[in-house]
Amino acid sequence: MKKLLFIAMTLLAAAAATWYFLRPRDKARDVVPADAVATAVFQPAQLFEALGLTSDEVKELTASLGDLTEAVDMGKPLYAFASKSGLTGVAFNVSDADKLQNAASDFGFSCTEGSGYRWLTNSHAIGCFDANRLLLCGPASEAEQETLRGEMLRLMKQSRQDVPMLDRASRQEGFLRLSASLESLPKAYVPKGFDVSDGCLNASLAIGDKDITLAMSVTDADGKPCAAWPEGAELLKPLSGQLPALLPDSPFAWLCLGVKGEGLLKILRGRPCTSAMLMALNVAFFDADLMLKAIDGDVAVVMPEADFLRKEVLLTAHISNTDFLKDAEEWDTTSTLNGMSLRRRSTADDYVFTYQGDRFYFGVRGETLYIATSERLADLFAEQGARSFPLRLTGGKKEQGARGRYLIGSADLARLVRSYASVALMLGAAPQLYEAVDAVNRLNIKSDALLDFELSLTTKKPVKEIVATLKDK
Repeated sequence: MKKLLFIAMTLLAAAAATWYFLRPRDKARDVVPADAVATAVFQPAQLFEALGLTSDEVKELTASLGDLTEAVDMGKPLYAFASKSGLTGVAFNVSDADKLQNAASDFGFSCTEGSGYRWLTNSHAIGCFDANRLLLCGPASEAEQETLRGEMLRLMKQSRQDVPMLDRASRQEGFLRLSASLESLPKAYVPKGFDVSDGCLNASLAIGDKDITLAMSVTDADGKPCAAWPEGAELLKPLSGQLPALLPDSPFAWLCLGVKGEGLLKILRGRPCTSAMLMALNVAFFDADLMLKAIDGDVAVVMPEADFLRKEVLLTAHISNTDFLKDAEEWDTTSTLNGMSLRRRSTADDYVFTYQGDRFYFGVRGETLYIATSERLADLFAEQGARSFPLRLTGGKKEQGARGRYLIGSADLARLVRSYASVALMLGAAPQLYEAVDAVNRLNIKSDALLDFELSLTTKKPVKEIVATLKDK
């Protein structure tokens, strides 16, 4: 009996070893250079699964690509990278090398053989492939392509390398994942004053049961939130979670963030157009600098209805003092300067400021400053007072509160569609499209750190069901 058990275990071990060494491997991963400063991973199979697409449906959707559909192994990841030397490339797993050559010909590539590989070239790119993987590099002119061949051969022949930047990308969730050193990004895309020496940009796109989520963050070498943005640190602070009153209780769109007034004033003063406006207000009407400095804590911006013609917006902000009202009794309520005027609305601290025909209503209730674009909203807020209650994101994922975050907001996209008859009428002509659009719920945004954002589109029913609706009609 023991002998029989030993033989069985030996056979199982041999079978496991055989499967391990002979299983289909992700060969495209092997060509990614160790010194990559930017990497991206795209997993088509994960995307198709999230959308509920069968293999036959995928083939039908990609039929226009000809042999390319069967030439590239869509069950394995695709990789894109930029190396420290400036080489940019994309690596694919190959299912059928002959069909790949045929597909490349259809896309204007010519094919030759050399150094044990097949080479694809056209006027702006060069590729190298064998039976397992394809490495495509560019943009590169015909003259530049010759200098790339040696580097591409080295990558095709190398064994799998440890790629720190690829490891960062792989630790994220989603069918599309990206990580890049901030030093590799164009300076125009990096915030002014930001220290890029130890920062990494991470981004991912994922499809859940009832949500499609784009996540972005900037981390340091250890993967911790990067705090190398002086301007952001002096402007924003974590939310307390108890936000000033919002009207109505379920607004069309709202955005809340924690603000340091001193930092906000400094940023506005650094911009010529806003600096000139602040100076005019300070001289002719009220001390706008003191008003901005007083803001300290949760700020909420609310659009009650999906009506972009009336543009009703209410801003409420927690303030640490009311020093900007100390000279309110002396404010000139009759003069007009460059289309601007100021007058008191009531005996309380409520005022209306007019600028080139537009009116802005503002005032103070307790420790809350309010600014409204309509008298209706100003009156409603003044009547109700500065009640406080928590706001939360819902839909797609579990309920998420605001406390401790730097920013949180939401917009009711379903209400937006219903608010415009012309849009509803247009969608009514295509019932399947209307059903899919009607299944969209809200667009949510949140930030857990200064340079950490998540944008999520939530749906009323599973994403797979929405896709099935579009397929079946």
